[in-house]
Parts: sequence; C-alpha cells; structure tokens
Amino acid sequence: MQKLIPGLLDNAFEFFNLEDDLKFVSDGKLKSFTEAPASVIIMLKEAIDKNPEAKAILIEWHPESEFNQLKQFASCKFGGIDYSADIKDGQLQEGEYWKCPKAGSCVGEGVICTSPIYNGHVLSKTEIELIRLSTTEKTNEAIAEELNLPMGTFHKYKHTLYEKLGFIQTKQCLTKIAYSLNII
Repeated sequence: MQKLIPGLLDNAFEFFNLEDDLKFVSDGKLKSFTEAPASVIIMLKEAIDKNPEAKAILIEWHPESEFNQLKQFASCKFGGIDYSADIKDGQLQEGEYWKCPKAGSCVGEGVICTSPIYNGHVLSKTEIELIRLSTTEKTNEAIAEELNLPMGTFHKYKHTLYEKLGFIQTKQCLTKIAYSLNII
C-alpha cells in the first residue's frame, strides 16, 4: 500500500524541509512557509509560548525576527515527511522525529525537536543509531564497531533496546518499528 502525503487530498498540513527551505503541503498544493495562513502562525506561536526553554533558544538563534523563530520551530519540530499530518482538524500535533543534519551538536536537540517515543519510552541517540544500523545488512560485529562499543556492551544495549520496544524477536519487526518512527 502506497502512502499519500497529508494535505495532498485534504486541508491537513505537512511541513518538511526541502533544499534548505521549509515547505508545506495543504489543499493539494506545495507552498513555502512564507505562505502559511495566519491560523497556522498563531498555532505555532502558541506552541512556542507553552515551552519557555524552546522560546529562549529560538530568541537566541533569531533575536531580530519572530517570523524566523516560528519558521525554525516548525522546521525543527516537523522537518521530515512522516505521512502523519502536522496539523489535522485545526490541531497542531506533538511533532515528529526526523534525521536532522545538526543532530548531536544542537543546543535545541530534545528541546525543540522531538525524540522518537515507542511504548512510552523516549529513545536515546545511541538507541536510534542502533535501530538504524540494525535494519541494514550489517553484522552485529560491524554495528558494534561503528558504534564504538565492545561486543558485550553492544549485546547489552541491544537487549535493553529490544525490551523497550516490546521484546521484539526479529529484524523484520525492528525494521517495521524503525519505519513507523521515521528512523529509516
């Protein structure tokens, strides 16, 4: 079954980063963030106001422009295409995980952007990378080496991760979870 991007056939909104710009799809049209309606701008502003830590970071990054703060917030919070509407029925969703190029070096990581959550557990950067690498054809030894982990520690991390994910048993099940979380 092929998935459609939200907003192609309805009035939902799907934000995503494309060629260093933030775009959105709604009402079957691809638009630049500069074309976002006032109602969307208000929703984003309200979401920022509810998170003082995120607001402080956005002001530090863009002290002269509230518009750029809003755009940055939407970019960080909703930057990938996950086939789940970012705004649906007039409600701003919680956010989504996407592979940000600044991951690991950004002060806003985990504050503005959204970490993947599965079975009520927030996944760490190491767990995300372990999931991503485990869905490839790489061997456990190659994955442990890439993560710079001794094999014993690797197996301990993998066991703990599989428990968090609901005691999964197969690579196919892990791949399905990774896909649903937008990790792959």
